[in-house]
Amino acid sequence: MADLATTYMGVPISSPVVVAACSVSAQVESIQRAEAAGAGALVIKSLFEEQIMAESIKLESQEQLSGDHFAESLTYFPPLEHAGPAEHMMWVEKSRQAVKMPLIGSISAITDGTWVDYAKQMQNAGVDGLELNVYAVQTDIDRSGSEVEAELFETVARVLDAVSIPVAVKLAPFYSSVTNVVAELDRLGVKGLVLFNRFLQPDIDPDSETLRNAMDLSRPEEMRLSLRYVALLHGRVGADLIANTGVHSGTAVVRQLLAGAQAVQVASVLYAHDIDYIKTLNEGIEYWMDSKDYATVDDFRGNLSQEDVPDPFAFERAQYVELLLQQV
Repeated sequence: MADLATTYMGVPISSPVVVAACSVSAQVESIQRAEAAGAGALVIKSLFEEQIMAESIKLESQEQLSGDHFAESLTYFPPLEHAGPAEHMMWVEKSRQAVKMPLIGSISAITDGTWVDYAKQMQNAGVDGLELNVYAVQTDIDRSGSEVEAELFETVARVLDAVSIPVAVKLAPFYSSVTNVVAELDRLGVKGLVLFNRFLQPDIDPDSETLRNAMDLSRPEEMRLSLRYVALLHGRVGADLIANTGVHSGTAVVRQLLAGAQAVQVASVLYAHDIDYIKTLNEGIEYWMDSKDYATVDDFRGNLSQEDVPDPFAFERAQYVELLLQQV
């Protein structure tokens, strides 16, 4: 029978199917269900600095309002302070105690010191690794791409110096040279690169003339972007390549592994089919491996990466030109 065991940033996992940071990974019961269904690992829902700041401001506003209405109440209770990330860390510790599978902490900060502070706290909470969720939309038209990249590299370097657990970076696909950014992060010493972060895009409702925010599930065809870059980077960097977005079937997992992915992250497919669908994903991988007589994932990982396919240009522009010519 096929053996799905592999590693994730050097950490042994039982399956290449990893639950991405999402609401599924935000409750202990859901995390336990994911482990029972056969998830190799789970990335805990991200700790966002903006959320902590917003909650702190809201609490201060409520206290001020209460004081304005009932001035004498200020003498009843001592001054309150927002718990900050402490509550999140307590929940991470509780999750760590509830399951045996590897747990990866996820943080997203906006200030230099906070990245390091959160990283240290997450390590102390007992996670097996750390994912830096680099979620930022660049809006300053006077800020160059090189400045953005330099800030990223500096932040990652500081975090790497501050913790001993393996660190992954979840990247967006919008850098002018994704491969160069990946190579530089690899040189800094990150152990994993998650390709790619899927930004939630705002929309406009023309009837009400208002903005509309919605979390649309990923579609299977969205997987091709990460598939291409996984194939381009396999064998060229030492860090694990983790595919994210659009992985909706066992066959899709296999495709990413053939391209060179160490593992995949899933979220939308779990919303669409429930957490137990992880078992179906694993069964799909096993069925394919058995049909091909592959005993382990390493037996075929990267077999269709750019460095191994007969036509290395297939992952660049060749197929684009070919398809255009077919339309003539």
